[in-house]
Amino acid sequence: MRRAALVVLLLVLAAGYVFLQTSVPSRDLATLAPGGAVLYLEARDFGALLRDWDTSKVKTDWLASGNYEVFSQSNLYQKLAGVYQEYGTTAGFFPDLKSTIGLAGTHSALALYGLRDVEFLYISRQGPAQFSQSALAAVRGKFEQRQAGGVTFYMRTDPASKRTVAFATAGGYLFLATRDDLVGRALALLAGGSDPSIASEPWYREASTAAPNHGELRLVMNLETLTKSVYFGSYWIQRNVSTVREFWAGAADLTRSPAEFSEARVFLRRPDAAAEPHSDADQTAVRDLIALVPPEAGMYKAFSASSAPDPATLIVNKLISAPPPQAHDWRYAPGAMMLDQPTGSEADLETRIDEPPLPAGAGAADAIGAVRSLVREVGVNAILEVQSSEPSGGTFVRTPAALVLAASGVWNTDEIRQALSSATGALWTVSELGTGWVPGSAGQHTVDRLDGLGVLVFAVRGPRLFVANDPLLLAAILDRAGNTPSGSPIVYAAGFRHARESARYRTVMRALDAANPPGGPAFFSDNLASLCRVFARVSEVSVRAEDRGDRLVQHVVYRIAP
Repeated sequence: MRRAALVVLLLVLAAGYVFLQTSVPSRDLATLAPGGAVLYLEARDFGALLRDWDTSKVKTDWLASGNYEVFSQSNLYQKLAGVYQEYGTTAGFFPDLKSTIGLAGTHSALALYGLRDVEFLYISRQGPAQFSQSALAAVRGKFEQRQAGGVTFYMRTDPASKRTVAFATAGGYLFLATRDDLVGRALALLAGGSDPSIASEPWYREASTAAPNHGELRLVMNLETLTKSVYFGSYWIQRNVSTVREFWAGAADLTRSPAEFSEARVFLRRPDAAAEPHSDADQTAVRDLIALVPPEAGMYKAFSASSAPDPATLIVNKLISAPPPQAHDWRYAPGAMMLDQPTGSEADLETRIDEPPLPAGAGAADAIGAVRSLVREVGVNAILEVQSSEPSGGTFVRTPAALVLAASGVWNTDEIRQALSSATGALWTVSELGTGWVPGSAGQHTVDRLDGLGVLVFAVRGPRLFVANDPLLLAAILDRAGNTPSGSPIVYAAGFRHARESARYRTVMRALDAANPPGGPAFFSDNLASLCRVFARVSEVSVRAEDRGDRLVQHVVYRIAP
């Protein structure tokens, strides 16, 4: 038995020695990709990622969702489908997910060079046996042969669309591109050529240096070039190009675990846009406010006052009266002007002549002015915004909200009451949650709230002003006033508790979409709600950001329910 075990051990060692002698050491794939790209995506094991996606319930649910139905009819989808058809015709086969998995090796990278024509180079580490079984190898005889770096590569151009597909296998890698020169230059770099690679370009080099912890999936962005492209501005879903233009490079790393997906981002500011870092006091104040977020919160965000909207405007718009929506989309004509009807006309049947008119509340401008003088005196450092949803009457959903303002000065309760009363008008009740309130007694604490159509509750605890339109939400926040904050100082933090809010969101949106014309899925209650169902296992999303002057560092966590 011992001799058999010894023989097996010797065979294993011999096999390992042969493998080490014959296998090609893994290279930094960015050194094999020619320079000039606008995006660079790298995966430690691309094949494993695709197999996980192919067998996931998320994929099945999304393909059956209203969100996918709408997306498949969008202009972007139609353009991408046209590009797919042209490249498929050129290659001689139309790759589906199964054939793509066949081309996906382990360590892989995709460099995007042109947005309009979707020009890319794909590099994947894989052995000859895997490639020989792929759909691309089966059509190799239809391609022309070329030479670069001492290696034969294959290319084919469709005369109708002028699209090109080129590929090569060398050194244990597959090179696949939509331009023959990209494959040729990559093979030259593999052979030791001196042409510029992505790894040698400043946007990649400095972004990678700023993000040393390589994730399972990494995206490096040449933002200076991207933001100059008209196609990026047209198809960028978030439509925040003006914000992105502040940065010239960036990197994002995704890491997965059974309990969460975490994303680490670094954005490098342009030298002419670099700002002074927020003060330590501001960033510490933001960090400390996050400790106040109660379990009842559905959404929260905390931010430095220096990068926030006017605190007075935020108080009025969030807690008292939201401004009327204004349409800025040029595709829609403005609505007709509503003319004032003279008293006594046929359109004035609801006016009572036997009772005095109800007192009008303060206008938005007057309300903001009343609060602005209050917050200006104390010097607000940071703001916490908390919002939730609660069932009401079994049919409706309430959305209580609260704000916490951390200041460097001292709050005056009499001035607070006077300013809030002036802002809300005679129809609202303004009450103070007194210092006699005991932590943990939110359920027993009562506030007079029947005298008016609305209620505004406030409290002062040291340098912090707490204001809410719901007493119980405010009490829940005050319950956590003694919590010890954790983590490093931050300039921004936010969170959304998807598991808590999604069902109530659908309830509200079904009512808002009730008048939606038949045809496609209603936008909120069908389209977006179906996306909520697709990501039902994402229970919560949180974001934290540190502003270091020359760069913005973000950490995003997607918590996954069992």
